[in-house]
Amino acid sequence: MRKNWLSMLCLVLLIVTALTACGSKNNADGNTTGNNASNKPEVKSEENITLTVSTNVVGEQAKVLQDISNKFMQDNPNIKVEFSAPGKDYENMMKVKMASKDMPDVFATHGWSKNRYGEYLLDLSGEAWVKDLDPAIKPSVTDETGKVYVLPMDQDKSGPVYNIDLLKEYGLEVPTTYEELLNVAETVKTKSNGKVVAIHIGGADAWPIGQFFDFFATPLLISAEKNYSQAFLDGTFDWNEFDKLPQMLKDLQTNGYLNKDVLTAKYSDSAKAFAEGKAVFGVYGPYFIEEAQKINPNLNAGLMPIPSIQSGDIPTFAGGEKTTWGVWKDSKNIDAAKKFVAYFAQAENISAVAKSNQLPPGLSNVSIDAGNLTAFYEKYKDTPVLPFFDRVYLPNGMWDVLCKNGQDILAGGIDARAYSENMKKEFERLSANK
Repeated sequence: MRKNWLSMLCLVLLIVTALTACGSKNNADGNTTGNNASNKPEVKSEENITLTVSTNVVGEQAKVLQDISNKFMQDNPNIKVEFSAPGKDYENMMKVKMASKDMPDVFATHGWSKNRYGEYLLDLSGEAWVKDLDPAIKPSVTDETGKVYVLPMDQDKSGPVYNIDLLKEYGLEVPTTYEELLNVAETVKTKSNGKVVAIHIGGADAWPIGQFFDFFATPLLISAEKNYSQAFLDGTFDWNEFDKLPQMLKDLQTNGYLNKDVLTAKYSDSAKAFAEGKAVFGVYGPYFIEEAQKINPNLNAGLMPIPSIQSGDIPTFAGGEKTTWGVWKDSKNIDAAKKFVAYFAQAENISAVAKSNQLPPGLSNVSIDAGNLTAFYEKYKDTPVLPFFDRVYLPNGMWDVLCKNGQDILAGGIDARAYSENMKKEFERLSANK
């Protein structure tokens, strides 16, 4: 009996020893079951993520976006942002990426969130900042289903800019119709003895000519009660009606209302002439004032709506998206991408972006802080803002057609009829390739 008892005791001691050894081993391996283990649950560090972010914005405005991106990385150390601002190559780069279905996680839509990039964009309607979308920009970045395509950090509100002091010097008012604009141009030419040009266009860069067409196509063909908006959309537009627009540009040149070097001058030359009081109007947009004030900080300039052309119509602004962030719907980092966009939606960041462009913010919970231009945005707050003509009524690829044919008509290579014929051919070709 005693022998059995001793055997049993030895067996128990062996089991206890084995269990103790196992516990020690588990502790050495880092498990939390030993006597020295912490009672705190195990905390896993967040997975490191790399976000690809790309914008069309350049210069100081791009620096503002990158600075905010850097702050985002500081506040979110597990997320690395690969920020890209390729400038003039952006559009072609994005065409390649769309074709290969390999988009950046977050990207700018430069005015085309719905018509060009819509199928690639995640619906952001569930984001907290959506409730603050400014009513003026909302139609440009949402659709009838309620989808929200992008965060609009600011909103374009473009029209010609003018030298306030020169208009006062010549006793002139800001024109509200195209006929009044022509009368002002004639007065400037006469009273300045040709030393001051009414409208300066940097035609060597091509795009400023396209800007003229983009501005004035709307009052000629879209905004009046009798308009051709539906005809453009369904492809039945009579291109003979377009002749008047290129003829308007040619007449400005013929009558001496444009700079004589319109075909060799660049955008920078326009800014210099405007800054030095050698041009009254710039058919560019509010950003042009900031550019000119780098040359002449004392420049006194203002923003005006695009004059109406048709009888009974009213002046309008061209607008829509400016600086935006959208999220690629097939991104592998959607949560981080939405977090990045939401960071930019913070009031101080929206304000910084809008201020850098001297434009109204895209969210209504942020006040306008556009320097001297703030007064003009307030003055014209009830003026209708219509989308840029080419973004709605022309197929992708027509911008270059507008610009290059504009150069040709100013050079005397084609007339207004040929301009419209070229537009018709490209419109039909590009529409068929959609």
